[in-house]
Amino acid sequence: MSKIKIALFGGRILGYRSLEILNEYRNNVDVKLVIPNKDDGEEGSDWKPPLIPLAKKYGFDTLNPQSLKDQEVIDCLKEKKVNLILNSFCTRIMPKQIIDIPEFGAINFHYGKLPEYGGRFIVTHIILNGETATCATAHYIEEGIDTGDIIFEEPVPVKPDDTAKTLYFRCTDAAIVSFRKVLDHLISGTPLPRRKQEGEKRYFYFEEPNKCQVDLDWGKDKTERFIRAVTFEPVSKPCIKIGSLTYDIVPRK
Repeated sequence: MSKIKIALFGGRILGYRSLEILNEYRNNVDVKLVIPNKDDGEEGSDWKPPLIPLAKKYGFDTLNPQSLKDQEVIDCLKEKKVNLILNSFCTRIMPKQIIDIPEFGAINFHYGKLPEYGGRFIVTHIILNGETATCATAHYIEEGIDTGDIIFEEPVPVKPDDTAKTLYFRCTDAAIVSFRKVLDHLISGTPLPRRKQEGEKRYFYFEEPNKCQVDLDWGKDKTERFIRAVTFEPVSKPCIKIGSLTYDIVPRK
């Protein structure tokens, strides 16, 4: 079997680690293109390191368009004969013209169970809702957001002391397991599992719950969950308003 020609659309730590894995697999796959988030990340960040420097280190071609609808993106994917798209936390919406290009499809790696936890800020809502377990989901991309057929679900425990950030990194580890499984199946010629999503569909939007502010009328359990759910240093942290002053809630080291 000839090498699979891959385009990685990615961002944050999942995209970075996915690139590292693709470099490990380069004897069996041909990485034709890397497309990062428009904001490619920050050097030294533990959760969103930039992809372009790493891609260039490995000798992978990169493209950072203004929009995935730009004709240059479609032309480039077709010219490079890409037959598999892997989406590892790219926050751009993929248009149908791109989804339809690869013969092996376009696959997304999502933090949370589908269809119950579609959208953004998922780890935050998992903690807010008091879940004790979740998963990282590998699924096919279609025109709807987080609606495609499921390939793999990797279980992730939700610990009593998890913050949004600790759960985020545990979901990253689980997504990487699925990422390797997808590559191993395709390289060996083994068909990927595929099943329709079942259950109540919920979608969470990209917004901070209650602006990260604790409500003094909440009970103990809700307050404790909320504080953990919005703690993602240095991006977000809980706060409390007393009178005209707002105080950050910072855990002791």
